[in-house]
Amino acid sequence: MYLRFLAYFMLFCASLQSYAQGFSMNKLPLDNWDLGNWKQVESVSNPFSKKAAVIAGNNFLFANTTGKMTSKLTTADAKVRFDFMLGNNSEAIFYVQGKHAILLSNIRPSGAIITKDGGLKLPNQNANRTAGLWQTLELTFSEAAFGNALILEKVTLNDVLIHQGYVLPSEGKNEGPIVFENKAGSVAIKDFEYLKYSKETPLKLSGLSYKLYETYDWDKQFAKKKTMPNDSGVAEELTKDFGVGLSRFLLVFKGTLEVEKDGSYSLIADYAGKGAVSVDGKELLPMIDESYRKPRISYVNLTKGKHAIEIQYIKVWWKPELGLFAAGPEIRPYALHSETSLPTPQAVGEISITPKNDIEMVRSFVMFDGKKRTHAISIGSSKGAHFSYDLDQAALLYAWRGDFADVTEMFHERGEPQLLESKGVRTKFSGKPSIAVLPDLNTAMPDELDAYKDLIFKGYSLDNEGLPTFKYQYSGSEISQKISPNAAGISVVIAANGGSNLYYKLAEGKTISLIEKGRYLVDNQYIILDAKAKPIIRNSKNGQEIILPLVGTISYAVSW
Repeated sequence: MYLRFLAYFMLFCASLQSYAQGFSMNKLPLDNWDLGNWKQVESVSNPFSKKAAVIAGNNFLFANTTGKMTSKLTTADAKVRFDFMLGNNSEAIFYVQGKHAILLSNIRPSGAIITKDGGLKLPNQNANRTAGLWQTLELTFSEAAFGNALILEKVTLNDVLIHQGYVLPSEGKNEGPIVFENKAGSVAIKDFEYLKYSKETPLKLSGLSYKLYETYDWDKQFAKKKTMPNDSGVAEELTKDFGVGLSRFLLVFKGTLEVEKDGSYSLIADYAGKGAVSVDGKELLPMIDESYRKPRISYVNLTKGKHAIEIQYIKVWWKPELGLFAAGPEIRPYALHSETSLPTPQAVGEISITPKNDIEMVRSFVMFDGKKRTHAISIGSSKGAHFSYDLDQAALLYAWRGDFADVTEMFHERGEPQLLESKGVRTKFSGKPSIAVLPDLNTAMPDELDAYKDLIFKGYSLDNEGLPTFKYQYSGSEISQKISPNAAGISVVIAANGGSNLYYKLAEGKTISLIEKGRYLVDNQYIILDAKAKPIIRNSKNGQEIILPLVGTISYAVSW
């Protein structure tokens, strides 16, 4: 386990950039490309085949011969996002501004930046998905304030941060088209979206006045000590500095929010303590429990003109820190407060677990579909594949490849959330019980089993490598399940001794299709079985599921 401290400005820039995530991005139509030898297609059959069949249409862009396609869109300071799919042994290059190259590959490290001398700036970790699965690349870039250079502020591949703050030397104008070049095999591109950032600052504060009240401590909910303010007057700018000399205080600012043009905007409050923001009498950010520097964001449609604004700030235990930012769909967050009002936040170290030679087993809470799974265990392996498992429901939650676990929320300060976060490129499972008694095939698999009456967890045993085999009693049967990391993902072996009408659910998804003998595509993951196996694919209330009778032992693998 190690503690890694990141430079403040990288963290702060990344957090500011994330404020704009709630705005819709602009979609780039398929007819906005000079295609060259690329094609508009509806679908492509088996990506593992040397000659995959292509059906014409307008679902995505596809190339299976070498060549480039160029967008009519040009970008300078922007965020872009797109999905791509690679065939077996395939490689393409994505060019930012037509000249800065990023690899999309399953031959070399995907996401690597090709430097000017032809070398590779490798990604922080391998976040690539396997052939035939859709992947997502998102990056934000801007022109450096110094010299001729482009800054790749943040690059994520499949939601994994692979580059941050990387500076690329640049010649000429820092603007140009988006270009894709197929170098080997086949590649598909779809859902290209973008935001082009401007340097506008259309929201401004004016006519600010303030009232300062001394408050009680937390035992009286930081209430005012008296109805009359201790101080009041005109505020030249939004700042926390009026509370000097008071250990607890409430600041109430009232003024005008000037809007240069109609539009959708966001207001972001960043403070240490408690705060609230209202515009035109409507509470956008209500006063909630105190926190230390966890920015809060509100999206609002504003018309051109002047709007009444009220900002309340309560200092509690920490030193006073008060900030308010504005942003728009194509406007980077900028400060509406004074420079001294929001000091540099303390960089929080990341506490990570990295398996070396032994298997790592971590009991924690795991967030799944917005809820905490409180009886979860996460297994990390030096092979680079890991998983989280709900012991109460005998259910896989996630599996991922790459780095193992961020456990900062378990150990930083009080560690109250007790949450483990996966660090690699992950795939999600249903999180529902995988075992059930089905009197007939018209009976639905359960969403949950009673962990005290139905599915009884009987502990686990460890093999020589340290991998657990989970043991259960269920409906007169002794169940064992072992999940093992491998080079492509995980392997699962489940066995039942006794019982009747037992079935095992291998996967659930919106759609399930047979790619080739023994390989099934379930949404965006593969289930791999013995080619002679005859699983049952049937409809479920959430789409489809793939099940097998659980008699003796079932073995299968999952890759993503």
